[in-house]
Amino acid sequence: MTLADAMGKGTGPALVAATVRASLRTAPERSLSDAVIEVDRLLEDDLADTSMFVTAVVAELQPETGDLEVIDAGHSLAFVVRADGSWTPLRSTNLPLGMGMGLADPRVPVTTRLEPGDAFICCSDGLLDVLDPDDPFGHVERVLAEMGPGGAVGEALRLANDERATDDITVVVVRRDT
Repeated sequence: MTLADAMGKGTGPALVAATVRASLRTAPERSLSDAVIEVDRLLEDDLADTSMFVTAVVAELQPETGDLEVIDAGHSLAFVVRADGSWTPLRSTNLPLGMGMGLADPRVPVTTRLEPGDAFICCSDGLLDVLDPDDPFGHVERVLAEMGPGGAVGEALRLANDERATDDITVVVVRRDT
């Protein structure tokens, strides 16, 4: 699963986001870490003379076991919501893709397991524009506690129509049922 958000609007950023997706799919036998490192290297080369970068959440789920690996590249908007209603943000200190500036960034995935009833949620940074500006993560926590994962998606759809929503809003939810 990939949620990639290229900086800017229009055809250029759309092509960059499509390139990220295509590059991640070219060699499925690679580890998640190796795939993201390669995309980062390609973007650094391609975007070197621009001020563009890409924030991304790249995840791989093993449906049989629920094992989930997540690499967050400057996004910091990925969560696991447990069946009991508790939730854990999957935060990262990784730079966005294309911004490595030659620094070594191992892109080590965060690993967790989705048990039956758990959900993995990630969203684009456009959602931050419409959340509580004083406490955006508290806003997410309240919505998840009161509405659960399905209600959180409904709330995101409602907020996407808010006049403050000047950026794209994307929400991905994957729930493990068995």
